[in-house]
Amino acid sequence: MKQLLLIFLVMAGLSACNQKATKNEEQSNVKYYRQLLFSETPWDLERGSHEITANEAESLNNYKFTWNDDGKLASVEFNRNGVLLGYSNLRAAKVTYTYEGNKQIKRFFDEEGKQIGSNGAFTFEYTLDGAGMRTAMRFLDEAGNPVENGNKISNYVWSKMDDGMIRELRYNLAGEETIMNPFCPFYELRFSYDPNGYVTRMANYDDDTLYDCTAENCGEIGVSYFQFKNNPHGDLLSFAVHSSSGQLSNLYWGWAKRLNTFDENGNTVETKIYDQDDELLSGKAGVPVTKNEYDEHGALVKSMSMDADGNLMNNASNGVAVVEYKYDDKGKRTESLRFDKDMNPVENNG
Repeated sequence: MKQLLLIFLVMAGLSACNQKATKNEEQSNVKYYRQLLFSETPWDLERGSHEITANEAESLNNYKFTWNDDGKLASVEFNRNGVLLGYSNLRAAKVTYTYEGNKQIKRFFDEEGKQIGSNGAFTFEYTLDGAGMRTAMRFLDEAGNPVENGNKISNYVWSKMDDGMIRELRYNLAGEETIMNPFCPFYELRFSYDPNGYVTRMANYDDDTLYDCTAENCGEIGVSYFQFKNNPHGDLLSFAVHSSSGQLSNLYWGWAKRLNTFDENGNTVETKIYDQDDELLSGKAGVPVTKNEYDEHGALVKSMSMDADGNLMNNASNGVAVVEYKYDDKGKRTESLRFDKDMNPVENNG
């Protein structure tokens, strides 16, 4: 009898160890982050920053990353305690990746788990080379047919240059090279990254020559490259627009530089915006200072537009100075309340 009991206890112990090992193995394929890294191109694969634990993810808004058994990214979910939330930087509550040969298929889902489109397309189909680098991508509709997205782009082509920069070209359905978007009318772009994989520059090229875009939306000086500075976490400290000579140059919206301040969790608590004279925007040109407040879950609860002296100001485009966000106990956003600088309600016109 004692021998049978001993055998039972040993088997039970082995089973518990195996279950623990399996659980640890499963968890090694999952990580949680407070933030996503900034990106200027769909060549970038999603990456998280400000990692938190699974226990912390039960009470904090987070991006849950899951990798498959081959170590390839399978999904990114914006959630709290497993509940999908619909106000992320993913342009969706969840994205998934599946793999078919050298194809990487990206799909988007809302907070109810329903597949949705993104900027005019339903599916992004990437082509990977032998090293797993993205070399092309095309947009597909719900029926799986090629389609142009909201910026009239049908497909992308990428290559790595000898100097390490990533070269990007875009085409419409007719096979004609096309621009990034109407507000940034750039054709060939080259992206530079630091050793951490953080983007540091996006530059306009023509026949291997850095050039100034002089289209209407590039201002009177012209725009040649965007310069990005990041902190060790990958938080975007500054975004500056330059001509080929290095001079600050206004984009379509009248600004040339944005400086961000972050809290210890990577939340943007203040953004200051400057023009090409390196001066804070005037009230007519736009809002020079935006300050944000967050709750204990990491959710944005208030965004305030301010002038250079720190006073609330109405945004000239919509008359709004303060936006307050309300949430339910699961973290789902329930209301967005808009006010002018005197805290009078402003009707939401969409």
